[in-house]
Amino acid sequence: MSPRQKSSRIEAGAAISGELPRPRLASLRELRPDPRNARKRTERSASLIEGSLSEFGAARSIVIDEDGTVLAGNGTIEAAASMGIEKVLVVPADGNTLVAVQRTDFTERQKRRYSIADNRASDLSEWDAATLADLALEDPDLNLDSFFTESELDDLMGELNQEEGGDDENSGSQGKMEVKLCFEQQEDFDTFLGTLQQLSSALPKIRTTEQRLQFVLDQFLTGA
Repeated sequence: MSPRQKSSRIEAGAAISGELPRPRLASLRELRPDPRNARKRTERSASLIEGSLSEFGAARSIVIDEDGTVLAGNGTIEAAASMGIEKVLVVPADGNTLVAVQRTDFTERQKRRYSIADNRASDLSEWDAATLADLALEDPDLNLDSFFTESELDDLMGELNQEEGGDDENSGSQGKMEVKLCFEQQEDFDTFLGTLQQLSSALPKIRTTEQRLQFVLDQFLTGA
């Protein structure tokens, strides 16, 4: 039996018995960046992550799914690859136990510098408003309100509107849509109004008015 076959049997046996598979050393190439990651790295944040890896080495964990797609830490694996890091220690977890990376080789100054660098890199990244909007549009229950305040969502909506056609002063008549609806019975109108109110409250605030209305109409007309 080859070492690889033996390792697979151990992992499978652990999963069957209700225990988590053992940590394993894998190639960084096995991991895939999230193609729909809503967090954009700026030139400064990417440079800071690379600088941190150069100065401190690998010192934080990332999160991947069962297929090796990176859920958290996309910037870290990109920087690691560019710095020549080839291996990753995969630690299976179920959410009931924290996974900590322990470094015992830091000096007191390195501890302080690493703490600042790790938090600062996140500050310098930006949100991709269009990706956030697409994700929320596909899943109205994603509930962006639990991650952003109303003013933050308004700011993101403004950025998205500018990307999709500029501000109101420069867009002229673009972006305006007139909709006329006719209902044969009061019951139909009441049903539509209830659907409109329910879906509008669930829609992400970072969509334009036209896009939100179109989504509501699509849901109503398809009977969703």
